[in-house]
Amino acid sequence: RFKKGINKKLNTITKVLYLLRKRKFFTEQAFKINIQKNIPHGSGLGGGSSNAADLLNFLNSKMSLKLNRNEIKKIASHIGFDVPVTLKKKNTLLTGKKGKILRLNHKFKLNILIVYPNIICSTKKIYKKNKKFTLSRSQPNLRSLDKKKLINYLKSENNDLEKVVTKFYPKIGKIIDLIKVQNGCYFSRITGSGSACIGIFSNVETAIF
Repeated sequence: RFKKGINKKLNTITKVLYLLRKRKFFTEQAFKINIQKNIPHGSGLGGGSSNAADLLNFLNSKMSLKLNRNEIKKIASHIGFDVPVTLKKKNTLLTGKKGKILRLNHKFKLNILIVYPNIICSTKKIYKKNKKFTLSRSQPNLRSLDKKKLINYLKSENNDLEKVVTKFYPKIGKIIDLIKVQNGCYFSRITGSGSACIGIFSNVETAIF
């Protein structure tokens, strides 16, 4: 369904194989990889990144590449910014100037509404046009956050890329504003560099309604 716009010769999957071959893990092996694309391309939901992370973990495990955690993370970082984040299926926050990855052990049952406006945002284009980067500030003890504190923390944060995205695509700004004024909505914003918009709600009923 979402395969349109994917370059079959150059994508996160081919990058994984290229980097592993470059390190001589594979020489003559060929692979046939089929991906069921349930996450829209260019939505900012990390679909391509998670595909690459899953493949990297799979090959390391099933083909006994014996890559340690730091080696896998280094390869993942060469594929894309979000790939190291998706190496583990846990609640994750990026903190500090260098985007330190913090894995949270808590399972937060958040009521999240996701709206995909059928717009493909180019991450490279959005980052290139962005001139503002918020300086890191003092942070609470993120490891001990409960649900209420987490929501308040996220509400106080912002996405520097949002102004650039809404300037290019005013429709996205209208969706964010529409979600924001719904009953029970704590906050709304774009995901990553867009184009998907999210809203965090107080309960499932208000999110659905």
